[in-house]
Amino acid sequence: MLEREAMIGQGATARATGGMRHQFSTEANIRLSKVSIAEYRRFKDQMGVDVEIDPCGYLFVTTSDRMQRQLAASVELQHRLGVSSELVTPQQAQQRLPQLYIDDLVGGAFCREDGSASPYAALMGYYQRFLELGGRVELEEDVVGIEQEQGVVTVRTSRETYQAPAVVDAAGPYADQVAALVNVELPAKPFRRQVVVSNPVRELQNPVTDGSTPFLVDLDTGWYLHKQRDGHLLMGGTDHDTHPGTDEIVDWEQVDAVARAATHRVPALEEGTVVRVYVGIRSMTPDDHAILGPVSSVPGFYVAAGLGGHGFMHAPGVGILTSEVILDGYASTLDIGPFLLDRFLEPRRENKEPLRF
Repeated sequence: MLEREAMIGQGATARATGGMRHQFSTEANIRLSKVSIAEYRRFKDQMGVDVEIDPCGYLFVTTSDRMQRQLAASVELQHRLGVSSELVTPQQAQQRLPQLYIDDLVGGAFCREDGSASPYAALMGYYQRFLELGGRVELEEDVVGIEQEQGVVTVRTSRETYQAPAVVDAAGPYADQVAALVNVELPAKPFRRQVVVSNPVRELQNPVTDGSTPFLVDLDTGWYLHKQRDGHLLMGGTDHDTHPGTDEIVDWEQVDAVARAATHRVPALEEGTVVRVYVGIRSMTPDDHAILGPVSSVPGFYVAAGLGGHGFMHAPGVGILTSEVILDGYASTLDIGPFLLDRFLEPRRENKEPLRF
């Protein structure tokens, strides 16, 4: 594994908030979540590391009748796929989070199978097992060139040359730059997302779920609230209109937008104090699905990227599908079709799903 940073886990993983949910609006993402979350539940037995799963549930809320209809359609789809999500009234949402302001809400959705876990713990579990199996990580190896010839892929860094029958582009926000080295235009572009960290707020107690605050998402503003185990609060999600780029400089106007959305939806957050703000970069695709599998124009070159901020959440499933395709030539765990790069080469079809989340 070639890592451009000086230490593992210094890229997107270091900025991941740790959410895990089944509540998606497309079958492909729901199935990928089911496989991945099931793997995380077995993680301690398989990897020897506790990923600290918090089954707090995800609570989506909205003031929009249109979005509530979309939630209803998504819950129906989730039920068909074996996910126990449910629509909730504003009053039921408030039972999950008593501090929630509900006067303008029309409803929402909740799933008790959702929650969060520790990205760092998962990283260390995979890393330790990787080393035990004979894997090697080369740090500060920035890839500068890739060539393919006669069944062998050659990867050049600023210091060394490596050869392998298969190479996987899992470069996260930089995956499009790596793909460009083999003249492949990858429609996965990096976007900034800011996270605001607040100190613990005493009022955020939830007796309905034994003190566990649900991962709250306001679908109208994009704002989310994630309470960590130590009580600190992670908030963000209001900066969906940013332009592509990897700039990690904090935009304080966006911090104000987070604060306004936060104090409107959960007034108790007015007592909070911002202790830190940081920027993470996520790789987004036009249809909000990852890009996985082979690149037909470059034999031996595979992609595992474009996860749209769900890289930690979907990492186990992505790993399984990628290994199956490399070893067997096809994916047997899930239909990989919705994730193949070639889908962008097909004629654009009308998007009958007006809203995705």
